[in-house]
Amino acid sequence: MTHNETGDEISIRPASAADGDEIAALHCASWRDVYADVLDRAYLAGPIEADRRAVWSDRLAHPCAAQSVLVAQTPEQAIAGFVCLFRESDPRWGSLIDNLHVHPALRGRHIGERLLHAAVAELEPDQPFHLWVFEANVAATRFYQRLGGVISERALDDMPAARGAPILRITWPGAASLLVRD
Repeated sequence: MTHNETGDEISIRPASAADGDEIAALHCASWRDVYADVLDRAYLAGPIEADRRAVWSDRLAHPCAAQSVLVAQTPEQAIAGFVCLFRESDPRWGSLIDNLHVHPALRGRHIGERLLHAAVAELEPDQPFHLWVFEANVAATRFYQRLGGVISERALDDMPAARGAPILRITWPGAASLLVRD
């Protein structure tokens, strides 16, 4: 276990199939907290739980070779956050950070930054990577920009619960370009 800048003990490890339900629960809590005004309220009220359980149980039980899922742990939270990376998912933009979520009560403790750094540490220094974030998530966009990410594209999300909400592609030209936040 290592300590972050605030003295918190944080460990990062590969996720296992046994983590699926807890990752799904954290994913639901994060989306309900951040996207209450973006995603369909009916979806957030219930269907999200079965949807996220299905996604994470499948991803963790049958991982593809390009997938890496890491979890962060703290003394008070078995899974404080998680990140999912798909290596070389796009010929132009490189690897995809498909999900990066931190427990709402633990945000601001550099857990997301630690997870992002751990995920891209698997990449070659000059290998680009990207992620998508809802445009309405201004805090996340600022966070990624502080870490060297650049808004490279705007699109509309095709997930039915998002109802065409705008999303931003945040890019880094290489894993080595991921900055350490002050």
